Amino acid sequence: MQEIISVIVPIYKVEEYLERCINSILNQTYKNLEIILVNDGSPDKCPNICEEYAKKDDRIKVIHKQNGGLSDARNYGLNIAIGKYISFVDSDDYIEKNMYQDMINELRMKKADIVSCAINNVYSDRSVSSDIEERVYDTESALKDLILGKNLNQTVWNKLYKKDVINGILFEKGKINEDDFWTYQVFANSKKIITLNKVLYNYIHRESSIMGQGYSEKNLNGLEARYNQYKFIEKNYPKLNLIAKKSVFFYAIFLYQKLLISKHDINNSYMCIQEYLKEINFNDKERKQLTIKEKIWVFMGKKSMYFTCKIRNLIHIGI
Repeated sequence: MQEIISVIVPIYKVEEYLERCINSILNQTYKNLEIILVNDGSPDKCPNICEEYAKKDDRIKVIHKQNGGLSDARNYGLNIAIGKYISFVDSDDYIEKNMYQDMINELRMKKADIVSCAINNVYSDRSVSSDIEERVYDTESALKDLILGKNLNQTVWNKLYKKDVINGILFEKGKINEDDFWTYQVFANSKKIITLNKVLYNYIHRESSIMGQGYSEKNLNGLEARYNQYKFIEKNYPKLNLIAKKSVFFYAIFLYQKLLISKHDINNSYMCIQEYLKEINFNDKERKQLTIKEKIWVFMGKKSMYFTCKIRNLIHIGI
């Protein structure tokens, strides 16, 4: 008998996209699915759409809850999921019909804990598919590429997980960049992670989505997530300490560059960024491992973040 894959779909204000999303899951060639639709207090027709689909297919479970955000909705799904495997699909996206069959075949054949596939980025006027290298990773090498954003990314929805490696790790409620708080912890629980160079997930870029909006102080969640990741790496994977530290530093620069070209009051955010940067110092051994360009930006950033980011914006570096 096929093992169950639990597919968790958080839903909020997506009535225009929801049917396409659900249909793409129902039409999978791999049939033994538990489809958990989590209505996160959506004020539109989404709750009715969910209930109508549940009447048509007994693989669907519907949860109606008060609005608590994407992380909270995913956690509700995780708490009731019965599958040996877990997957997440965002409700404005859709998946290719062979996604779960291809992914579970790879997991079984290579005896892996997580498989990550290539993505099709869908815009209003075009689509752009990613191309990734097929690799088999151990824990440390996977974390390295995850931090670097090389071949692996923080997003949770283009992956299939053995439920055992999630092991009760929940998403940080009330955060954006929630994947950045979660993924590295799950990778650390995994002994083998693989990448599959097949475009199986279609990610819709919407201006009205959380990640499509301009700067807000909530963007500092991404910096917090990278700092938490760095402290975790420092304690558990010291060989990766420098790249995790650089990830925090250069993301802080990116955020401040973004802040300078926005219309927001910069003071609160600037002080918060500076507090994180006080914690990021490169010793002599680490400085020797930096590239010449990195050494320049680290030196300038420590002298004046404002001046550094002004210069980078002026010459169109990093944003």
